[in-house]
Amino acid sequence: MKPPVLPGIDPEAISEEQAYAGITIHIPGSVKMCWGDEIRFYWGKNLSSTTLFHRVGKDSIVRVLCVSYNFTPYIQFGLVDLYYELYRDNRLIGTSPVLRVNVNYSAPATSRQRQRKRLVNRRFFDT
Repeated sequence: MKPPVLPGIDPEAISEEQAYAGITIHIPGSVKMCWGDEIRFYWGKNLSSTTLFHRVGKDSIVRVLCVSYNFTPYIQFGLVDLYYELYRDNRLIGTSPVLRVNVNYSAPATSRQRQRKRLVNRRFFDT
């Protein structure tokens, strides 16, 4: 099984704004997956589950989720593990590799704010 995919998102630098707006997650298909299997997706402590009602190809996307901190019970910042488990008849068949993302508490500073901070720091070192 393959790890979850965040299309168009840098998993090492998810901003607080992105987390609240919603992050799209793709669950890739696997030859292990069959009709009727249950996929349990974890975003840290948050769980979302679904049943497969179609055939799965190895290069397909079997589930597309949107995780928004506006609608999740456990809001986590810092390093967060993303993975999914595959169940058949309530038995664990497999677990995907973990995709570890970094959700920053505040939006990254703009280039102008970074430049201003450098100038202030230089003034203190020059005296």
